[in-house]
Amino acid sequence: MWTSLVNFVKRGLAKIGLIKELNSLKEHKKMQYDEEAYSRIMRAKEIYSTLVPDWHNVTFYTSARMAKQRTMKRLGMGKVVANEMASLIFNEKVQISVSTKGTQQDAPDVAKDYVKEVLDGNNFYEQFQRYLEYAYALGGMAVKVYSHKGKVKLSYADAGSFIPLSFDNGRIDEALFINEEQKNGKYYTLLEWNEWEDDVYVITNELYESDRADRLGVKVSLNTLYEGMDERTRILNLRRPMFVYFKPNTANNVDLHSPLGISLYENSHDVLWGIDYLYDVFVNEFKLGQRRIAVDASMIKPIPTFDGEHELRFDPEETVFTALGLGSEQGVTDLSVDLRTDDIVSGINALLELLAMQTGFSSGTFTFDGKSVKTATEIVSENSKTYRTKNSHEILVEKGIQDLITTIIDVARMIGAYKGVADIEVKVDFDDSIAESRDDNYKYYSSAFKDGLMPSVEAIMRIFKLTQKEAEDWHQRINGSNDTSDEALDMLGIGATQVGDE
Repeated sequence: MWTSLVNFVKRGLAKIGLIKELNSLKEHKKMQYDEEAYSRIMRAKEIYSTLVPDWHNVTFYTSARMAKQRTMKRLGMGKVVANEMASLIFNEKVQISVSTKGTQQDAPDVAKDYVKEVLDGNNFYEQFQRYLEYAYALGGMAVKVYSHKGKVKLSYADAGSFIPLSFDNGRIDEALFINEEQKNGKYYTLLEWNEWEDDVYVITNELYESDRADRLGVKVSLNTLYEGMDERTRILNLRRPMFVYFKPNTANNVDLHSPLGISLYENSHDVLWGIDYLYDVFVNEFKLGQRRIAVDASMIKPIPTFDGEHELRFDPEETVFTALGLGSEQGVTDLSVDLRTDDIVSGINALLELLAMQTGFSSGTFTFDGKSVKTATEIVSENSKTYRTKNSHEILVEKGIQDLITTIIDVARMIGAYKGVADIEVKVDFDDSIAESRDDNYKYYSSAFKDGLMPSVEAIMRIFKLTQKEAEDWHQRINGSNDTSDEALDMLGIGATQVGDE
């Protein structure tokens, strides 16, 4: 009751000008808002959603010079590009390995089990792949770690809901998260400020209410929507921020000083428009090129009208025949024209080649066969552009996941949900099956060990994609087993005497 009364008074004061009503975030006193950057994000979001109004809503004129509006047919390649890259990099085959540094061999490694519990409980694999696709489409995304009822939870923000406040060497240290909600005819915006005050991490929450979706509105009590939420929370003993920012590993050539990433197709707008334009022509080619047969008007059967007269009329559903004054000597004339579909398909494929080149894919990745767009990433050679681009993006994804798990451990220790050590090692085993043969890797690293060019632990790490701690455990277990030790070591090309000599 008290909250509703306070909000009512604030709305009234705003209407008479005693309390300032904010039109947008850039009017907030704490805000350093880069309007151009977020205009680019909104344009990238339109492309991803496959409808860009000023591209696809077109005006045309009929033969009677009547202006009409229509929406172009679209291939939606922005969505295809982002989805293809995200699924190549992160899918159900990716494995995340966690081990604690310096843990004794006989001590339980609780970090691995706890992190798995948190990731599984937050449906991480599915959610992360979805938001990674958003990141490649819009230029970035963030994962936030928080606690709720004694458990560690993860939440996600796309590029349009995340604003950096400070950064150092490209690493974002402070940020604003924006959450929008509609309830009872009102529009609410929750601003969550994540900032550092010396070594103390401070989270500040503000809730704004407006009658219009395009305005931030008046600051109201948090209890209006979020009962019990604290306006200000101070957190000690964090090693890093409680969020991780992910972006494509491609240089921001639009703003060289911004920590924000850019969409994979930021530099492909003209090509994307051209693809949709040609696809629209392709679809309309069948409509405009449908068969037309002209017959002399005298050949049409008269139909009685309501006033007792007769007029020449076709079946109202008939689209093939057209009555013209041809003259009886001309009879029936076929007015159909040849379709140009082959030429149009060739034009679309030429633009798809340009799009692949601009977004980091190999030539021939995308092709249009007249029915749909086909992708050719099932088999990718290790020296192909797609494979190199994939590996490049994986560098930032792996670093981000390592930071995320570090933050999960910190928050879990803070709330008492995890009592193990904080010093952990994280390794991400990406799915390289599109270009990498496990058998070839096995032979390669085993040979390197046999020739004395690689330690056995390193060979185990690379063959089986393990962390160093896990590989050392395997090494000790193989060396310490009895009847099967020689056989197991021989499978790796590692003799028992060689292990002991290391």
